[in-house]
Amino acid sequence: MALVELFLRDLAPTAAFGWPGRLFVFVLLVVVPFLTLLQPDERQIELPPRLTLYASAVVGIWFLAAVTIVVVVVEDATFSDIGLHLTGAGSFFGWTAAVTVGTLAGNFVISQTAARLGLRESRLTYHLMPRAGRERLAFLGVSASAGFGEELTYHGFLLAGLAAWLGSGWWAAAVANLAFGILHGYQGPAGAIRAFVMGYVLCLPVVAGAGLWPAVAAHFLVNAVLGFGMWRWMVPVARRSAEAPDEFERRVTDDQRRLAGRQEHGVTANRRARSRPAAGGDGRAAVRKREAGSTVRLHAGAIHSYGG
Repeated sequence: MALVELFLRDLAPTAAFGWPGRLFVFVLLVVVPFLTLLQPDERQIELPPRLTLYASAVVGIWFLAAVTIVVVVVEDATFSDIGLHLTGAGSFFGWTAAVTVGTLAGNFVISQTAARLGLRESRLTYHLMPRAGRERLAFLGVSASAGFGEELTYHGFLLAGLAAWLGSGWWAAAVANLAFGILHGYQGPAGAIRAFVMGYVLCLPVVAGAGLWPAVAAHFLVNAVLGFGMWRWMVPVARRSAEAPDEFERRVTDDQRRLAGRQEHGVTANRRARSRPAAGGDGRAAVRKREAGSTVRLHAGAIHSYGG
């Protein structure tokens, strides 16, 4: 019973902002999601390189975070007013672990359900996932930026402003995450629903009074774990390859190319040998020798290909 009360209590931060804060709440709640909806359909454009998208995401996240910090200062508020306060180690690690596991589980359930219901999953979602070592390091930077910046802006500032207006942290979390879900609409209908639910789970420690730091840590961990490979478990391979065929689903290995080249070279050599006029027994023997040599090379290529 005590555990249920812990999750249901409403200790969300509240901040009665003046006009600068109210204007920024309106921007986060209406203007930014509206601008997101105006973006071109990702199915009709060529996707930029991953590192370019990572850099753009980091700049956008930190821009909103910087504006948030400026508005808090202008409002003469404290960062504790928007939930950025320290808690005990037990509370921090407990909430971080619970929210991380809950968010990953929710991600899995929503992604699988969306696949079975036929909800569109954006190819940009898969394209954003890192493949090589350099991309993984860059993606950690994106994960850290999103963990702090998005939580500070949407689950800190926006939540506190809405909680003061609505009189309920739980209703404020629902409204704030509607905007958060639309903000992730570039991931398709499935991605928008997933962002809303995951965002609400990330709000749990904030509304329950444990502050933003567990949400920041959990947000970073979820993004990092997904980016480092768990994203492949979320959606069936057939669905993933159909909507976002990339180098992992459609590539032909270098060994396969080399084997195909050897085969083509061997067939060409055989044709040339057969097209030459026979020159008696010696000529036919030379032809047979060349054909045998070509066959040996083909088998050697196949052994190299399958043997690594």
